[in-house]
Amino acid sequence: MSPPFLPRAALRLGFLGLAPLAISALITLSAHTSTARLGAIAFSLYAAVLLSFLGGVRCGVEIMRDPQSPNATRLLFSALPGLAGWVLAVLVVFVTPALGASAAFAGLFAAQGAWDYRSARDAAAPAWYPVLRQVLTGGAMLICLLIPLATLMHHL
Repeated sequence: MSPPFLPRAALRLGFLGLAPLAISALITLSAHTSTARLGAIAFSLYAAVLLSFLGGVRCGVEIMRDPQSPNATRLLFSALPGLAGWVLAVLVVFVTPALGASAAFAGLFAAQGAWDYRSARDAAAPAWYPVLRQVLTGGAMLICLLIPLATLMHHL
C-alpha cells in the first residue's frame, strides 16, 4: 500500500512554517552573545507559537469529531503542549538560555505529533494528515536538537 498523496500546498506551507524555527535556531549559534540570546528568545517564542497552533488544530479536530458534545478531556489536553511551550519560552526569556529548553521543545513536538498521528483516524482527519505530521514533527525535532548538538560540538 502506497503512502497517501500529500497536497503540495500543505507540505509547502508546513515547511515554510518551520523556516523561522530553523533560522532562529541558527542564530542561537552566533559567536556574539547578545545575538545568540536574541536567537534563543526568538526560537523559544516561535516554538511556543507552533505548539499553540498545533493545539488549536487538535481543538478544532475534536470539535469537528463531535460538534454537539466535544470531549472535555481532549479539549483540555489540546491546550497543554502550547501552555508548556509558553512556560518554557518565559523561562528562556528570564533565565539565561537554557539549553535544555530546546530539547524540551523537541519532546513537546514529539508528544503532540504522536498524539496527532495516533488519533487522526478517530478524528476523521484526511489520510495524508498523519504523514504530514510525521514529516513536520521530525523536522521540528531535528531543528530543536540542533541547538544542544551544535553547542556540544562547539565546546569539544
